[in-house]
Amino acid sequence: MTTTFQWLQAAAFFERVERLELHGLHFQHVGLCERRAWMYLRGINFAQWNAHVQIGMAKHVTRYLRDRSTTGLFGLAPDRVDWEARVVYESKGTAGAVEAVSDQTAFYALMLSIASGERWQAVTAILSNRKQREVALTPERLERLWRASERLEALAAQENVPPASRIPLCQSCSLAAFCRHD
Repeated sequence: MTTTFQWLQAAAFFERVERLELHGLHFQHVGLCERRAWMYLRGINFAQWNAHVQIGMAKHVTRYLRDRSTTGLFGLAPDRVDWEARVVYESKGTAGAVEAVSDQTAFYALMLSIASGERWQAVTAILSNRKQREVALTPERLERLWRASERLEALAAQENVPPASRIPLCQSCSLAAFCRHD
């Protein structure tokens, strides 16, 4: 059963995403830490050298084959897509940072929904426990993504590094050595 997708802010959201060249990780980062998002907007990213990220990448490689059908989709890099059922999957090593990860996964479903005019579903696959968490495109989630896109736009225009307090994420953040929270 095909369900059409309509959202009054769809065109403005899509325009902002294209103009700022945003993708899923931007939405995860802004949900975690504005300083992290600010750095990521400027291409400052040390994830490839972080042991936590390297373990996660190894899990991705050994548990699932990457879905190559998403190659070339601007800003969309989910781990799997079921094109027939209209479901997008993002795999994560652990079940942490639920809202930020859900924003990333929902972003992919939202962009595919806007592009196709049909409602897509989003699912976060948790590799450590082999469970799945559905992420619905509810009015609240859409509003959360809209506000995140506004915040990302403001951070993109901001010249100075935003302040950051020490939070539990700092311990495992790939930017910890560079960031030096306030």
